[in-house]
Amino acid sequence: MKTKVLFLLLFSLTIGAVAESISLPRIAVIPVFEDAVNNYDIMEIKSAAEAVFFQSGRFEVVDVSSHSDYHGVPDDQNIRIRAIAADMSIDMFMLLDVSSPQTDVSHGSATSLNVTRNTSVDVTGRFYTSEGTLLGSVREKKFSGSLQSSASIDLEALALQGVVLVTQRSLNEIFPYEFSFIVDQGPVFTLPVGTNGGVRKGMVFSVVALSLGVPRSADEYSQLSSHGIIQVTSSSSNSGSGRLIAGELVEGATVTAVENSTPGLIALSYSVLPIEVVPGDNLTGEENETSKIANQAEFFGGTSKWGLSLSGALFSGVLPRLSSIGVRGEVGTRIPLSSPAVGLRVGLGFEASYLMQNTRADSISSSANTATIVGTASANFEFLFSSRFGIHVGAVGRLGSSADSWTVTDWQGYNRDALPGEIYYAEIKPPPVSFSAGLTYLIY
Repeated sequence: MKTKVLFLLLFSLTIGAVAESISLPRIAVIPVFEDAVNNYDIMEIKSAAEAVFFQSGRFEVVDVSSHSDYHGVPDDQNIRIRAIAADMSIDMFMLLDVSSPQTDVSHGSATSLNVTRNTSVDVTGRFYTSEGTLLGSVREKKFSGSLQSSASIDLEALALQGVVLVTQRSLNEIFPYEFSFIVDQGPVFTLPVGTNGGVRKGMVFSVVALSLGVPRSADEYSQLSSHGIIQVTSSSSNSGSGRLIAGELVEGATVTAVENSTPGLIALSYSVLPIEVVPGDNLTGEENETSKIANQAEFFGGTSKWGLSLSGALFSGVLPRLSSIGVRGEVGTRIPLSSPAVGLRVGLGFEASYLMQNTRADSISSSANTATIVGTASANFEFLFSSRFGIHVGAVGRLGSSADSWTVTDWQGYNRDALPGEIYYAEIKPPPVSFSAGLTYLIY
């Protein structure tokens, strides 16, 4: 108990120190749920939400539990909010609701006596202005997972997880961060806010020119065309820097930056794969060649922030008498070469493919098929010729086992391995490298 009191005292003193140096909006968290059977510690639930707001650096968290209108019925909710706001100078409220746990019970099969339970808790945050106007709401559902009937469930832990997720989502969905600055020489720009103002490395902001009146010169007209998206690349206590991801910022323009979710990039690509094959038995002419060129269409998606990059692709390829479909996933980094127009994306990952080829024997009633998985390494140059559209060229290297075991269904309906004389490709080796090019589109 003494530890909690000391923590709350230090918490309050820290809030006071921050409030003296920075004018932050004041927010209060009010639990609005009943817990007659003591499933949760309401103070712990409330403190978890307050901690997220405080750690964001964007709010001054105020405890309003001493106010006479802290408790009440939903019918007079707006009246109570306005009264608390007027008496304690509150700018925004989070009304926090945690549902009673709901449990689904499964008794298993007729031959099993096992009983499992899956318990869920709904957490909802509703956000209001000091006038009682609803800004929006965020809801999360947390599940315990299937547990044996004898296993205990920590309901408070479920609720705390949901509260943290709801509060974190509200920072992007209800309270996106916003600030203004004057553009200096880019593509890396000086920002007037830092960690004390809630701006941290990696955050992404949409930027648009702020009009200060009727333009009086060609330069001022040009400055009003400023728009784009920047990523915070470094942040000290009171300042930072941001690098342009897309768009154009004209030096001298006054712009407003509003927090944005992670931008993404999608692409449609054409790939060429030089492949070595082992033909089936007794083939002649072109069908007996050991070198083939596969054509492949790809749909690619990836993150567009500078730094850590997550990406993936769906693809479909063809060879004479053979087709394939598959998926590739990679993790790596995206490097600005000439921000924002030119970037280099490199990554490592895997590629899983499903291959189908025609058969040569009348006794086979299906295509021959197999699946492969290989490791990949890739490099892609991405060039934006507008704020959103661009092109890319790249290469993918592969290392893994060959497709040398094919499954067929015979005329009797039995599955078995294909014989070399029944198929056109006895073995297909993974291409050591393939090349691609395509169109890209930036989403933000």
